[in-house]
Parts: sequence; structure tokens; C-alpha cells
Amino acid sequence: MSQEFESLKTAFKEQFGTRIDFLRDSAVYSSPLYMFLRALPKGADLHAHADAILPMSEQVAFLKDHPELVITPEWQIHYTGVGAPYGSRTMSECLDEGLTVEDFRKQWTVLGAGSERTWDWFEGIFTKCGSICTTPSLVLDYYTRVLRYYHSIGVEHLELRCPFFGTRDDALARAQAFLRALETVRSETDPALTLRIVACAGKNDVWDPQFDTLMDNAMYVREQVKDGDEPLVVAIDIVNDEDRSYSLARYEERVRRILAEHPGLHLTLHAGESLSGENNEIAIALRCGIERLGHGFNLYRYPLLEEEIRSKGICMEICPVSNAALGYCSDFAKHPAAAYRASGIPLVICSDDPAYQADEPLVGDLLAVAVGWDLSLEDVGELCRNSIKYSFLDPASQARLLSKWEKDWAKYVG
Repeated sequence: MSQEFESLKTAFKEQFGTRIDFLRDSAVYSSPLYMFLRALPKGADLHAHADAILPMSEQVAFLKDHPELVITPEWQIHYTGVGAPYGSRTMSECLDEGLTVEDFRKQWTVLGAGSERTWDWFEGIFTKCGSICTTPSLVLDYYTRVLRYYHSIGVEHLELRCPFFGTRDDALARAQAFLRALETVRSETDPALTLRIVACAGKNDVWDPQFDTLMDNAMYVREQVKDGDEPLVVAIDIVNDEDRSYSLARYEERVRRILAEHPGLHLTLHAGESLSGENNEIAIALRCGIERLGHGFNLYRYPLLEEEIRSKGICMEICPVSNAALGYCSDFAKHPAAAYRASGIPLVICSDDPAYQADEPLVGDLLAVAVGWDLSLEDVGELCRNSIKYSFLDPASQARLLSKWEKDWAKYVG
């Protein structure tokens, strides 16, 4: 199997090189290497954002099945009824009038950014699509589909970045819908499947006034909603474009307080998702006590911080396709995380926002590093194993999942 993998990798590199465009080059998805990796037991995806996961064709299908959601003339998803702008249409009406999945791909992925700053367009997609899971019933259906999809590509555990907007009751209803989705897919596929929530708040002008409410809602959900004996909410994070948002320093004391008040709560923070040499977010994240580092792309600018992360064994959540889509690295052979890995820093490969940046979760990310970093099949296996080892699952669940993955991996690779 290792020889087959090397042969497929060589052929892929000859055809596509290491600058792989996952949004524009559809031939990538039918390549033998992609098919090989799609079937591989992957373990977990530890960094994926809520409501930004389903491939565009699946998202269109979801909307077609939910006529209570309409598409406005500005391409915004809107709950039907009072306040729906004139000219809004259901997805079925849009498709009947000749719109295609490709039309929605141009509006709802970074493919449509054009001359606009990619991050600005990208954040605009969340505004357009933010109502896709407006109600608990929509959450239930969307994440039933998400978990089925993840299971179909060999992922057994998902750690979902999710904000809990609204009241405590709203947050509770959303969390219960996640749990029902998990129970549904477990009954259909595999009882070993797991889902945990990394509760998010943001640090720009829109999110900042809601920070305390979002975190309070999340901690309420942590207390109230359990998968067996374990909380559904296992960690917190703070997100947004680092170069034009508030600094993590604004939230440092509040993060410390939340962790002190909720023993066992984990911490992973977006930090270093930047090209700037004046970005101090990784240092602040380390002061906050992170167990994993989200992105950390520009860590190479800070040798002392790199040594601290290595010496503490802090795992980095690397999202290569996202990094390319947002303009941080166009050639995967030059992605700085290859050097982080070589120096001994543990890495996991994650998908970030696949609905808006690629075609499906995680497979392309593994392909990008396998080709770009010239990894062996055993190296890919190490990354998959890490995704379980560095998950925020409780030790017993982690051990069960790792044992299952080891058996599945051995069966697949021979």
C-alpha cells in the first residue's frame, strides 16, 4: 500500500504540482490520490467552523429541502416570513429559474472574491449564509448531514467551533439539536462516532459586545448538555481576522476567569493566522494557557515562541487549504508548518471552513500536505493518529477511538 501511495503521489505532483487550487481545478477531486485519501481512516477533524462545512452541492440540496429558507436578491439566506426582502426565492425556485450549484459557489466561496480583499469577502459569506441554521430543526438536519458526510470520508470525531447566540434557552435548544443529530447518525452508522463543541466568541466590532453573553451561554450548555457523562462543550476559542480585529489581550483576563470557574474546560485559540511580523497573538495565547494553537501560521517569525511551543508539546491545528484560500500560502511545499513538524512540534491537519474554501472537508487538506511536504503514508498516519491523541475527548473515549482507528488503519493499509 505504501508503494501505491508513493506512485499516486508522484503522478499527482506531475499533473498538478504543489500549487493546488481546490476551488478552481475540479480534476483534483477525481484524481486517484484524492480517491485514495478519501477512503483513508482519518481519525478526527479538530478545527471546523459551525455552519461552514457541507460541500456546496450538499448545501444547495439542504436549502432545496427547506423552503422555509429563502435566498434574497443579494444572495443572503433568510428565514421566510416577516422581513424577507422582496424578490426572495426558495432554492427550488432559484434552480427552476436556471441558477446552478456553480452560481452559488461563486457567491458563497472565496472563489468570488475577485479584486476584493479575500478576508472581507470571506467574512461576507458568513453574513450571507448566517441564517442557514436559524432554528433547532434546521440545526438537527444540517448536522445530521454533516456527521453522515464526515463518517463517509473516514472521520470518527468532530470538534466544531460554534457560537451560542441568543438567550440561554436558544443556546440550549441548539446544543440539544447537535446531540440529537449525533445520536441519529450513530444509530445509522457507528456508535463510536463523537462530536464535541469548542464554543466561540469573536473580537471585532460586531462580535465584541456579545462576548460575555456568548461565553455565558456556552458555559450554561456545558453544564446542561452531556453526551453520556461528558459535556458536549469541551473548550473555548476566540476568532476573527487577526490583522484588523481587537487583540486577544482585550479578552485575556476574561479567558482566565472562565477557565478558573470551569475546571476541566480546555482552551484553544486562533493566533498567528497572519503574515505580519507585528502580530503578538501567539504570545498572548500562550499566556492564556492554550493546550492547542489554532493556525499559528506566522510562528516562524518568533523563534523563542516556537521553542516554547515545542518544549510544552502544544499541538498546532494546521488548516492548509484555508491558508491557501485566504492568501497566506499559495504553494503547499512552502507552508511553514512543514518546518514546525520537522522540528518536533505536534501537528493536526484540519479543515477550517470547507464549505467556503474547498469542495469537502479534510481530504484536500491531507492531500495538500502529503504532496507539498512529500509525506510517506506512515507520516499521514501519524497526523491522523495525532488528531485523536490531541483531541479534547475524555481519556476513555480517546482510548476507544484510537483503538478503533488503529484497527481500521491496519485493515486499510494492509
